[in-house]
Amino acid sequence: MDGNIKLNAKKILEKVFVPHGHGYDPDEVDAYLDEIIADYQSFERFYAESSKYIAELETSLRKNRERISELEVENAKMSKRLAGIKEGDSVSSENIEYLNRIRRLENALYAKGIDPTKI
Repeated sequence: MDGNIKLNAKKILEKVFVPHGHGYDPDEVDAYLDEIIADYQSFERFYAESSKYIAELETSLRKNRERISELEVENAKMSKRLAGIKEGDSVSSENIEYLNRIRRLENALYAKGIDPTKI
C-alpha cells in the first residue's frame, strides 16, 4: 500500500481509547469505528484487486508490444521478398501456394537457427 496511509482496518480495530471524564459514548464510538473498519477493508480489497489488474495489464501490454515488433519484422521480410512483384502481375493460386511453401520453409530454417536471408 501507499506509504502515506497510516491506518488500516487492523490498526483501527485494535485502537484502545483511554476513558477521560464523561467523554463520548463508547458504544457510539465503537459503532462508528466499525463503519470505518468496513470502509478500510473495502478499500484494501479494491487496492489489492486494482494492483493485480494493473500488473496483468502491464504484462499484456508488454506481450502486445513484443508481438507488434515481431509482426513489424515479419512485415519487413515479406515486403522485401515481394518487392519484385509488379502490381499488374496476376496472382494465381499456384503463386500463392509457392509463397506459402516458401514461408513454411523459411520458418523451418529460422526454427533451426538458420537465417534464410543469408543463404
